[in-house]
Amino acid sequence: MKWHIQSPEPIKNLAALETVLLQNRGIENTAEFFNGVSPFAIELSTLGIKKKTIEQIKKRLKQAKKLQEKIVIFGDYDADGICATAVLWQSLHASGYQVLPFIPNRLKHGYGLSIKALQELLSQHPDTNLIITVDNGIVAHQALNFLASKKIEVIISDHHQSDEQTPAALAVFHSTLVCGCAVAWFLAREVSESSQKALLTDLLALVAIATVTDLMPLLAINRSLLMSGLIQLKTNRNLGLQKLLQQVKIDPAKIDSYALGFQIGPRLNAMGRLADSMDALRLLCTTNAQKAQQLSNLLQDTNENRQTLTADLVKEAEELVLKETEQNLIFLSSAKYHEGIIGLIAGKLTEKFSKPSIVVSEGEEIAKASARSLADFNITEFIRFFKTDLLEMGGHPLAAGFALESKKIKTLKKAMQARAQQLLADQNLEKTLEIEAELHASLLQIETAQLLARFAPFGLSNPKPIFVLKKALLKNYRLFGKNQEHLRLSITLTDDQKEYVVLYWRGAIACSDFKIGQFYDLAFHLDLNYYRDQEQVQLILQDYALVQ
Repeated sequence: MKWHIQSPEPIKNLAALETVLLQNRGIENTAEFFNGVSPFAIELSTLGIKKKTIEQIKKRLKQAKKLQEKIVIFGDYDADGICATAVLWQSLHASGYQVLPFIPNRLKHGYGLSIKALQELLSQHPDTNLIITVDNGIVAHQALNFLASKKIEVIISDHHQSDEQTPAALAVFHSTLVCGCAVAWFLAREVSESSQKALLTDLLALVAIATVTDLMPLLAINRSLLMSGLIQLKTNRNLGLQKLLQQVKIDPAKIDSYALGFQIGPRLNAMGRLADSMDALRLLCTTNAQKAQQLSNLLQDTNENRQTLTADLVKEAEELVLKETEQNLIFLSSAKYHEGIIGLIAGKLTEKFSKPSIVVSEGEEIAKASARSLADFNITEFIRFFKTDLLEMGGHPLAAGFALESKKIKTLKKAMQARAQQLLADQNLEKTLEIEAELHASLLQIETAQLLARFAPFGLSNPKPIFVLKKALLKNYRLFGKNQEHLRLSITLTDDQKEYVVLYWRGAIACSDFKIGQFYDLAFHLDLNYYRDQEQVQLILQDYALVQ
């Protein structure tokens, strides 16, 4: 792994540290960054949504309420889509609309607003007058034409990339700046009565979950939404979320973006991958404590199954990738790749090999693919180049999905890998560790960790800061943990000769790399640890290099 140290000068005081962190993130409005902006104060124009659009929607919803027409919220089966469905359903339901939620089944219906899903929806609710999509619909042209033929009107709310074709919808409430749930929340904000502000405030908890799980850049609007949502999660009144937090042993007072992305989000996503997302939606909407507990248990069990299945298939996939190391694009396909976890496999492969990855679940006639990419390679635009060979597609710059006829897989793989060889020929695909700067020993203190905590919540575009210590002398090391899987290093620095402890989670495998008496450059996080009611600084190793 190569290191990229963003600031060339070593940091020696707290003021310089704050300046460097702000510069590395391109932050100019520091008050907004540290304090956030109330989501109720964010104007639609900031999202690129026109006033005319919301006026059209309000007019149509006013008619729907007057005539008590049936409205269906058409969601998606990932965490963003589930949260978006919950947000818009709860807000419209509380405002007196006749509204029902519908989330397609990944295996039965495929992705997004599909004709298959709509046929089932209309068989269940033949008197549907209006459909509002959340987190999907912007490129579902065939399905929109199908609904037009049925004289069913559609309001699209989505955040995915649009194409050159104008959707056949009554109105399009669309922004790529935020996640699908946030788009749904802003729509709910605009059409709700003023008396619903307390509910909308509570629903920001779901916006926070979706913002993190859908990998939105955590700056500007998204940071403000996440900060507001985390506040709600600390005191949240949602029974389902309460049970879920208890299930994974998260203290609401200490909840952070890590908990959302790696503990809450995966459990919501697991339902769409292996089971029925409607149960995840029911968890977020139930007002029955017993039902909330049952559904929380179901999500836990399903997620454990997902983890086992993913681990087995990822191991096999990694072995296959090592046989094609000359390729700039990873492309794997198999009939045993479960459609629900191909995105996870692709993500793991991209993370390990620093290459865009496409993983295909082969059906007898139709295959489903999921793709993950790197920051400088827009995977959706790349896939769109091959759209004439595809049945459907959609996504973001970093993640996408598509469907194709199974008989075309080999030909498509060859064509995609050939194009990727050209496009990525001049790029160094070696994984890069972004380091803020070298940190002087005098800043290994509680005040530094407290300053770093002000930059939270961390995530995409606002990563948890990594620093480097130069020429650390290894005095000793030992294994620890239940299975002796972690490593505890004792080091001294030439700046002050004090001894410091550095923890390396799951670092036992690297034991043979360390020799007592050698000097190392250490890349690390600086954290606050609470032990026996006392604050302590904690150095968490991320990478290391032997000083020659």
